[in-house]
Amino acid sequence: MNTPEQDHENLRDRAARILQAMDATPIPAMDVNYYAHYLEELRLLVDEFLAGAPDPSLTGTRVWLMWDCADLIGSYTTESAARAEHADLQDQLRTDYGEGAQPLDSLTITTAYVSTSCPGQARTDQ
Repeated sequence: MNTPEQDHENLRDRAARILQAMDATPIPAMDVNYYAHYLEELRLLVDEFLAGAPDPSLTGTRVWLMWDCADLIGSYTTESAARAEHADLQDQLRTDYGEGAQPLDSLTITTAYVSTSCPGQARTDQ
């Protein structure tokens, strides 16, 4: 069985060969079949490459981050908690500045995956 590095290198070599073959083809020989063939070859290589990439959801925990412009203002373990806090902040704005206060467009929610595995030796309770 190949290591991931060997598979990745093999993928690089195969992609390089396809690109070299495309470059070596004389312009008069380029037609619809030429493009369809090489497009399909490259698509298969990309599919194989993406299939080999680890799914981030398997290597970490998903969190929802709330930002005010570039400042992180909160981290939540569920989307509903992040959305509830977002609504609470908008309500606080209306409470502080009156019903005519415009909602803050600078408050945004993004997602990220945080690694949940601990590097090094696992600890055991004794």
